[in-house]
Formats: sequence, structure tokens, C-alpha cells
Amino acid sequence: MTLRQNPLFKTLFFLTLSALLLFALVLFHLVPQQTLKPINEIYYFPVTEQTTELQQLLFQPADQWQLLPSSTASLGYQQSAYWYKTRLTASNSETALSVQAPFLDRLELYVLDPQLNLLQSYQLGDQQLYKLRPLPTLNFVILIPASTQDLWLIAKVTNQGANMLPLQRSSTLEMEQQEHLAVFIHSLFSGIFLCLIALSVGLYLIYRHGYFLAFSGMFLTVVLIQLEINGLLFAYVWPESPDYNLVIEYGAVFGSLFASCFMLSFFRNTDTSNWLMWPFQLIRIFAVLLLLASTWLGAYWLKKIGVELTALTGSLMLLASFWLLHKRHIHALFFSMALLTMLTGIAVMILRSKGYLPAVMLTNSAMEIGNALSALFFVFAMLQNLHLEKNKKIAFQQQILDQQQHIQSMQQKALQQALTEHISDLPNKRALLNRLEQLDEQRDSDFYLVMIVHQRFRQIERALGVEEANHTITGFSKLLKRWCEQQRQTEANYPALFALERDSYAVLIAPTDFRSQFEQLRHQLDALLKVDNLQLDLGTVYSSVHYPQDCAKASDALDLALAAIEHADRAGDYLPYEPLYLEQNLEHIHLLSELNIALQDDLLELYVQPILDMKQQKIHAAELLIRWYHPKMGQISPVDFIPLAEQTGMISQVTEWVLDKTLILQKQLADTGANLRLSMNISPLDLRNAALISRVIEAVKSTSYSTVPLQLELTETAFVDLVKDSEQALKLLERSNIRISLDDFGVGQSSLARLQGLPLGELKIDRDLLCQAVRLNDDTVLRYAVMLGKSLQLYTVIEGVETIKELEFARRLGADAVQGYLLAKPMPFDRFSQWLADFEQQGFRLS
Repeated sequence: MTLRQNPLFKTLFFLTLSALLLFALVLFHLVPQQTLKPINEIYYFPVTEQTTELQQLLFQPADQWQLLPSSTASLGYQQSAYWYKTRLTASNSETALSVQAPFLDRLELYVLDPQLNLLQSYQLGDQQLYKLRPLPTLNFVILIPASTQDLWLIAKVTNQGANMLPLQRSSTLEMEQQEHLAVFIHSLFSGIFLCLIALSVGLYLIYRHGYFLAFSGMFLTVVLIQLEINGLLFAYVWPESPDYNLVIEYGAVFGSLFASCFMLSFFRNTDTSNWLMWPFQLIRIFAVLLLLASTWLGAYWLKKIGVELTALTGSLMLLASFWLLHKRHIHALFFSMALLTMLTGIAVMILRSKGYLPAVMLTNSAMEIGNALSALFFVFAMLQNLHLEKNKKIAFQQQILDQQQHIQSMQQKALQQALTEHISDLPNKRALLNRLEQLDEQRDSDFYLVMIVHQRFRQIERALGVEEANHTITGFSKLLKRWCEQQRQTEANYPALFALERDSYAVLIAPTDFRSQFEQLRHQLDALLKVDNLQLDLGTVYSSVHYPQDCAKASDALDLALAAIEHADRAGDYLPYEPLYLEQNLEHIHLLSELNIALQDDLLELYVQPILDMKQQKIHAAELLIRWYHPKMGQISPVDFIPLAEQTGMISQVTEWVLDKTLILQKQLADTGANLRLSMNISPLDLRNAALISRVIEAVKSTSYSTVPLQLELTETAFVDLVKDSEQALKLLERSNIRISLDDFGVGQSSLARLQGLPLGELKIDRDLLCQAVRLNDDTVLRYAVMLGKSLQLYTVIEGVETIKELEFARRLGADAVQGYLLAKPMPFDRFSQWLADFEQQGFRLS
């Protein structure tokens, strides 16, 4: 249902139309007759240096006076001073002459007889104390005695704002009645305003909506401005302080500021277009700047700009309300009515001041009536907004209640799915943890948790693909379920099956017959699994934890089983839990934490081991070996921390550290004139890190000081497991003038075809082949290894040469270079520099 189809809209529309018609009838048909006696024509004359005093003015020619239009008593915003004169018609009784609000800064009144003799004079104005007025009334009132002849009234007006002389003349009784009625009306509407403001503040304290506070500020300024215009502030609030006559000046600016804040806050959470609100954002900013510059601008320009800013703000608010009403916005009705009633009251006040409407009680109070109705409609709009918000919340809550039953019905299904591994259709890890927590709460719980892990599952998944690997999971879960059905004939709650990950499972087995059940499980699972006519060996390993013997809480059983399964992976069999396994894992965690600190604090060190070229008998290269001396744990071997770094992904940080140090050492060697090929070890996992490979290439490109390219060493076992991306990384390194060395050759399972297709530059033969040749006095295998390197056009290095006999074997077989303790042990770089200088002077000596 649209806004115009809403019955409430139609009702309020007709009520508003009827109120406007009634207001018009009151204006034109219920005006009291002859309430005030009219003033004759008013003439004005600008004050000059020659006419500052009354006596000077009287000698001015009459034709220089200009007639003030009868429809107005104002010259507009004329900041200079003006003389005014008018004829006071003869009266048989004493009358009261009043200068209606708004007041003037300085007003001099002179009453003269027809012969221009001075009868009375008065000094009036806003800057004068209230108690010094001729009569203690809201307006400036002076008494004119009875006279049988016409009198002249001459006034000199000086004002910072509008230059005007709003005169009224009536009997003293009528003046007193009018004053009492005006005070009553002003006080009544001010009380209504204050009640609405207090209501708005209370609503703000309850609901914390900013537009309540902005409304209170906006209409508080309206109340203050009306009280000042009507004289109530001077009469009752600060009668002894005329310097406080700044309410209109600052009130107009504050009113614009609060009005813009009200618009922005009221329509913040609605679907109002942003472009409709940005002018109010600008007005708010301008109002703040205007207040900051108020001291510099002065009262006149502050009032003038403030009044114009207020008119602009009201016009924009009215246009915004019309636009929202056109778009059938839900907040537009009361909002538009509030602005219309406010502008109607202002318009009536302007028309009355210009003489188009009679100055009666209704027109004199039009501004107060319009503002009061406007405030009431604004309150209605804010209450409607609260009502709509409440309805939205109720509708939202109702929607939640409607969906709650559906959600509850889906929760069981979702919970079941959340606790089930979707491929194997077995309970998952979360279900196992829930079960262990339940067993913790049960008394006399006793069970074995068996961990099952497939060591070769990842290889099978890479080789066959994800879909075939899923078939493997399905087939294995069927074996588990078949075994479980056979064992449950004797035990109701055990065994229980759980799928932790794609390659790991857990089984809860009762301790009554654990040994026989576990042996049957292993016998059934260790058989080759047949999937799509393929016989697959999953490489299954096992670990077990007995609760409560091995752990105090059942929920800790899974953690202990995970700790034991790592050792079972290395053993390749079944291992029951031992406390030592958990301690070792904690040591590994501690060691990794210390390694991270060592990398950040640069506590690691690179040792250098030289490599001797057999033909030239010169040191042509050196291998860099990482060393870690811990202040508390002592010397830590790379064999202990490098595998852990590879498992946790920290190896890239280690490699980056080694690379940075290698480049520094290469620069230091180049500065001494030694161009040696430095060789650093990298992990096969580094080849899969594209960012690290890019950094290595960029770092090598920046080393223009060295003519010998950097060399990276990879073990033979790493080459066996190379994936396609790693091979591409090797080729990219080779194209970037980085040589690749195959380290520890002879202990792996490299095929000749695979070696031939890789971008290798060096072959390093492992010490095991050298030791075997020396021990058996048979160099057949070692010779073939050297011949293989030469046939592949690789620079061949024999590692681990420690004796003269081993050196002779290497020389006889034609190896290109040797490396080992016989030449030198790994040493710090400072010692290596001195060792290299001694070697160049003395030649090769046995270490």
C-alpha cells in the first residue's frame, strides 16, 4: 500500500486543509474593529554630518523628506541612521505611542507643536536599561498628552539590523490590555515550546536518537529569539544587562546548525538519497565556521548572514519535504506539515509588518502559533519514526519467530552434517571430541584410542587425482565399518569409528579384548586396498592411548595419540603412547620458538668449508653450512632443527637468512680479491615458494661485484620428489646464472633419465660411496659415479675426504674437486679468510 493510499494520509491531508481555511477565515472575518488608531504618513531623511541634531534638522527644506511607503515601516537592512517624522492627530484624551518589537539599538523621540517648538524628548533603545524606559512595558511606550491641535513626532533611529519605525498609537487602556494579552500569549506559547523541548530531551535520554537533541536545540533557539523579539528576555531575564542583546544574531546561526543536524540525523537510517542530504552537511559546516568567525564579523554581519542562512535552511527543508512527499516517503507527511505551518506563521508575520494584514491578536501571534504547531508536527514526525522503528523490530522479531521452527528443524540435520565427514560418512573430529568430553563426565570410563594414518595417501592423491582418492577413502571406510560390525556383537558402545582428516582415522576400542580386536583390525586394514582394479598400499601406521592409564582426562587422549603417531610415522609400524613422545614434541615446539627468535636476533652463523680443484690445486669454491649455538642448549645440529623448519614452513625464513648472509660474504670475498663460488643449501620446499625464488634471482642480479655465479645445493632425495613447479623453478634459476648442484649423490634413488632432464651444473658424490670403496678396496661403484658425472658434463666433487688414501682414490678416479676434513673443517668466515691467505702462500697441506 502506497503512502497516498494510506487512510491516515487522507485524513491528515483534509484536516490540514480545513485548518488552513479556518485560519484564513479568522484572519479576514474575525478581526476586531478599530483596535488601534492609524498613524499618519511617515517621512524619512538620512542623517548626515549637518543633520545630527534636531535643531539642524528643522532647517532642512521640506522637499528633501521622502515618503515612507504606507505598506511598510521598514527601510530594510540599512545600517546608517535615519530621521523619521509624522503628524500626530489631535486627541481630546491622553494616548500612548508605542514602538513595536523588534527593538532598535538607539531611538530618539521628539514631540513638537505645530510651530516646531519642542514639547517632549525621550532617549530609548535596546542598549538602554529596562528600568530607564518611560513605562515598564514590553514595547517602547511613551504617553502623549491631550492636545487640541496636531503635533509633530520626529524620531532618530540608529540600528545595526533593519532600520524601521513600527509605530502604533492607542489609548492607555487599550495599550495596557494589549500588553497584558501579548505577555499572556507569548508566555503560553513559550510554555508549550518548553514542554515539547522537555519531552524531546526525555525521549533522547530514553532512545538516544540524535534528532531528539537536535530538535530541542533548534526550537530552544526559536523560543529565545521569540522571547527577545517580544521583549520578554529584557523584561524578565536580564533587565540590568542590555549587552546580552545577541540572541537573534547567534540564535539564527545556531538555529540553522541545529536544523541541519536534525535533517541529517532524522533521515540517517532511512532510504533517503544522499544527494538530498549533502546541502545540509554544507550548511552545518558553514554555520560552525560562521560561529568561529563571529567576533571578527561583528553583530551586524552576523545577524544579516545568520538570517539569510536561516532562510536558506528553511527553504531547503521545505524543498526536501516536497521531494519526499512526491516520492511518497513514509516520513514526508508530518515533516511537510511542520514546515508548512512554520512558514505560514512567518509569512503572516511578514505580511502584517508590511501592512497587508491588520495588526490584530491573531496576526501578531502568527509566528508563535505557526512555530508551536510546527513543533507539534515535528514531535509527531519523531514519534512516527519511533513507531516505524518499533514496527520494524516487531516485524523482524516476527520473521525470526516464523523462521525459528524451520531453523530448529534444520539444526539437527546441520548438526549431523557438522559431525560427519561427508566422503567416508563417518563421525568427524568434532564428534570425537564431543564423545571424549562425555567420557570425561562418566565414571569408570576405560578405553583405548587407536590412531590410524595413511602415510602414502598424499602421493596417491597426487598420482590418481582427488576423485580417485575419494574412492580410496570410501573403500577404506567400508573396511572399517565391516570390522566394526563384527566386533559390536559383544560390546554395545565399542568400537566407535571417527574420520579425522582425509588420511587419518580414530577408533575407540574397549579394553576387555583390545589386543585381539586390534590385531584383527590391523590384519584387515593392512591388506592391499583394491580401488578401480588398482591394488593400493596406503602405508598405514598406528598409535594407541589407554585411558585412564596414559592420561588424566579422556579429552587429552587425542593429543597424546597425535604425539605418538609422529613417531609411528618414522618407525613405519604401530607404537603405543609413551610420555617421552609428548616431551619430544614439546621440545620441538620450544626449539621452533627459539629458532624464530634466533632468526630475528641474528643469532645463527654461517661456517665455510673450502673445496679444492684437483687440476689447478686451488680453492675455487666453498660450501656455506649453517650453525646454531644456543646460549643455554649449546650447539644445535642442523639435523635437529632444519627438518622441523621444513615441517612448519619456517624453512623459507631460514633460507632467506642464509641468502642474505651469503651475499654479504660474497661481497667481502670480492673486496679481498678472491672470486670464489659460494654454495648454499636450500630445501626442496623452497622451490615451491615462488616469492622466495624471485627474491633469490633479484638478489643475485644485484651482486654485480662478483663474476662467479651463486650455487644452490639440493640433496638427491629432494630431486626424487620434485614436482613440475619445482622443475620449472630450477630452470628459471639456471637461466638467471645460478648454478644447481646435486648433493649427497649415491644415497638416493635418482634415475639417469631424470638427472639428464634437470638443469644441473655440479654433482657431489656422497662420502658413503668413498668409504665403501676404501673399505672394500674396490672403487667400481665410485668410478661409475664419477664417470656418470662426466658423461652428463657435470663438475664432479667427492665429499667427505678425510684421509690420504681417500684423496688418492679421488685423484685416481679423475674427480674434478674434493671436499672434506683432510682439506679443512667448516670454520667461521673470519678464520676462513686467514686460512685462504695461508693456503695461497703455502699451498695444500694436510689438516
